[in-house]
Amino acid sequence: MTGALILTYVLGLMLLVSGLVRVTIGIGHWRQSGWVLAASGVFGVLAGLIILSGFPATGLWVLGLLLGIDLMSHGIGWLTYALRPADRPA
Repeated sequence: MTGALILTYVLGLMLLVSGLVRVTIGIGHWRQSGWVLAASGVFGVLAGLIILSGFPATGLWVLGLLLGIDLMSHGIGWLTYALRPADRPA
C-alpha cells in the first residue's frame, strides 16, 4: 500500500512539473502555435494538482483518466507545434 501511495505522489508531481515546462515552452513560442502547447500544459498542471490535492483519496480511475487525457493533450500539443508551417525568410 505504501508503494502505491508513493507512486501516486510521484505521478502527481511529474504531471505538475511537465505541465509547467509545457506552459513555459508554449508561452515562449506563442506565435508559432505555442498556444496549443500552453493549453496542454495548463491541463497537465491541473491534473497534477487534482491528484496531489486528493492524495491519497483519489481512486485509481481518476489517476488513469487524468493521465490518459494528459498524455493525449501532450501528444496533440507537440504534433501541432511540430507540424506548423515553417518560417520562411522573405
